Amino acid sequence: MLETIFLPYLVPYYAQIASPELAAAIFIEGLDPVHDPLWAESGAESPQEYAYWVERACGVACLKMGVEALGGPRRTLIEWARQGVERGGYLIRRAPDGSQHEVGWIHRALAEMAIETGLSAEARAASLREIGEFVRQGSLVIASVSYEAGDDNVPITKQGGHLMVVMGVELQDGEPLAFYVNNPSGRRANLQAGARLPLGRFGPAYSGRVILMRRETYPDTANPS
Repeated sequence: MLETIFLPYLVPYYAQIASPELAAAIFIEGLDPVHDPLWAESGAESPQEYAYWVERACGVACLKMGVEALGGPRRTLIEWARQGVERGGYLIRRAPDGSQHEVGWIHRALAEMAIETGLSAEARAASLREIGEFVRQGSLVIASVSYEAGDDNVPITKQGGHLMVVMGVELQDGEPLAFYVNNPSGRRANLQAGARLPLGRFGPAYSGRVILMRRETYPDTANPS
């Protein structure tokens, strides 16, 4: 049996850049984000602060989408980023030689930030099939995948390192065929809001880790299928 399920509420889309139409120019062609004309809408105090977070904001972009979808507070992307940094949620490791390695967002910290807004949240492992069950139950899933899944012109070479919101799943006899996602770094419009990623793209890019978010009662909206 072929079945497509969506969350029972609307999930807003937020990119990790202020102008989603510039995604390819910034992420592929090398346009300096300081030239994004909408940089101030991110909540940054300067183009330079905005540019710093463009490559690093997938976690808080997904957190912002999830919190607002579940009726939580509205904050700018950079407000969420600053809050995350203050609580040690963005991990940077320093080597003995003084060099830095940016590990990225700590899933547990993002879950804790969601909990502080009154939601239920947890960071955990999950199979691809379990993601479908979580969506069926109404849980918003933030999945750890490779950014490559959001650019269908490149092969998948790694798992994880990027986050996307899963808002729907296409199933065949209970097994996933495709995932519908809000990808904050999608290179083109069809790979951004409500993008359909077939299992052949999503599966190899998936790390096996998710952040689940839910609340006891949902906002009075319906996600169109």
